[in-house]
Amino acid sequence: MRFADFLPETTRIIRDGQFSSLGSLFSHYPQQLVYATREADIKKIVDNPSISCVITIPELVSKIPQNVSTASDPDPRNAFYALQSVLVQYPEFVLQPFPNQISPSAKIHPSAVISAHSVSLGRDVVIEKNVVISEQTIIDEGSIVRSNSIIGSFPLPPRGAMNFPVIRPSGGVRLHREVDIHANNRIDRAIFKGYTEIGEQAKLDNLNAIGQGTTIGKRCLICAGVTIGECVLVGNDTWLGPNVTLDHQIGIGNNNYITIGSKVTRDMEDNKVVKDNYAIDRKRFRKVIRGM
Repeated sequence: MRFADFLPETTRIIRDGQFSSLGSLFSHYPQQLVYATREADIKKIVDNPSISCVITIPELVSKIPQNVSTASDPDPRNAFYALQSVLVQYPEFVLQPFPNQISPSAKIHPSAVISAHSVSLGRDVVIEKNVVISEQTIIDEGSIVRSNSIIGSFPLPPRGAMNFPVIRPSGGVRLHREVDIHANNRIDRAIFKGYTEIGEQAKLDNLNAIGQGTTIGKRCLICAGVTIGECVLVGNDTWLGPNVTLDHQIGIGNNNYITIGSKVTRDMEDNKVVKDNYAIDRKRFRKVIRGM
């Protein structure tokens, strides 16, 4: 499909081109279209050969690689979701339904609500009381979803999108082996064709909200009250303290430690410890404090 055939008149085509999927800066679907709002996103576009098209703000147009088809919009995120609401009618942009596949050894509380189709529950999965499992959810063996959690919730519409058609997610949720989801968590379905994923042996404490299209690595520990934006990549063996907030479309490396209440708005490399509202590196934070 070509850019120019689907974008609204308010979005300016700089270089037209072909795309066959929607994705995030971190996903690797074939010929994917993404949106970019920050200069830090440019390196992610350069490093991801799967990206063929991008919607970005006018200020970043000149920095997009010439081999990437480009469109300019004052609000790329809004334009991306407007496009998704159109493409959802095409089968190639939507995960297809399948009959439920529930292992005989799975334990499901009678009060749990399981979608009538497109749910896969592996061996020894436990679903506790009042859990809601939406369609296009895959839960691998040995995982636990504790009471009152919602797996596969519909994400909120983007800012300014209230006049759009209802956004119907095209993707789903994947919980890998031995994931432990505690009570009152909400994990959004991926809006584009793909999954919001929680890596094997990851643990989520109570009252967390995981945005659509996010990928959380293996053996991560996420404490209570954490909010993770859409399309975030969290590496393996990372610890998120209580009430941490992660911004949209950022990458958190492996083996990181983010302390209580931190707000992270930029990418993080591996093996970092960050703290405070602006989540600066711990060594830098100590130097600032000592200099006061």
